[in-house]
Amino acid sequence: MVRFHPRSHMEDKKNTNYSIYKPVLVFYAKTTSWVIIPLLIAVILGKYASRSTGNEMLFFGAVVLGFIITIYGIYGEIKKYKKDLEIEDKNKNGDK
Repeated sequence: MVRFHPRSHMEDKKNTNYSIYKPVLVFYAKTTSWVIIPLLIAVILGKYASRSTGNEMLFFGAVVLGFIITIYGIYGEIKKYKKDLEIEDKNKNGDK
């Protein structure tokens, strides 16, 4: 005799829903950190350098460098995420 446990079924369904969103949330966190961290460091270092030397171009240069690092980091994350999706898609299609 097979018994149906609605609670365990609901928990499985709940865990499945969370597993769908996890890769997207991790990707969002990584790309957001690539925006915030390099630019924040660039602004702090640029302000320090421009105050120390009296040259405002150092601040501008640091912010531009931070922006370039941000673009490179986001590009790398998108590339990795796309590769992971392709691998996952191949695994799903290969199992069928």
